[in-house]
Amino acid sequence: PDKALGRAALATARPGWFPLGAHGAGCSATVGKGLGLPGGEPGGQGAAFRQVGATRLAVFTVVNAVGAIVDRAGQVVRGNRDPATGTRRHLRPGLEARLAGGDAPPRLGGNTTLTVAVTNQRLDQRALRQWGRQVHSSMARAIQPFHTAADGDILYAVTTEEVDNPTLDALALGVLASELAWDAVLRSVDALGAPMPLGPG
Repeated sequence: PDKALGRAALATARPGWFPLGAHGAGCSATVGKGLGLPGGEPGGQGAAFRQVGATRLAVFTVVNAVGAIVDRAGQVVRGNRDPATGTRRHLRPGLEARLAGGDAPPRLGGNTTLTVAVTNQRLDQRALRQWGRQVHSSMARAIQPFHTAADGDILYAVTTEEVDNPTLDALALGVLASELAWDAVLRSVDALGAPMPLGPG
């Protein structure tokens, strides 16, 4: 990345649109490197949006992880791919096989999953911090393993403080945003659906 690429990104930006997959920061992202396979498989950037009454929620993520991406059925949909058979599997069986064969686990660095969770609902600092923790912790369902010593995973929780919604407390807000985070991760590798506009229209 350099200044020219930054200018190009700014020039092509479209309000209300977030390109999914291998675009922007997702261009060089890879996932599922825990078995020591060369380069893992392509990752990407994903997003998801939902509106509940006056409350709007959005999650944006760039998935560049040691872990593989897992869908809601518990299947690995990207990463940990056996180049000989083309099959994908969870990390534990492959790791146990390596250890049983006397092979040390691979040393992996240079990974990070960057996420931002945004809402327009007013939250005080304590509620906002806990909301961020809840959403970030939930991402371990979609990326396995998540937040390892070889990852630099981080989530930014943001509120624009535009609306009050007494029927939707911070816990419920966290449940909804956590599902959006899973959707965003799956969309980063096109395992959920096509690009969508980020707004009620």
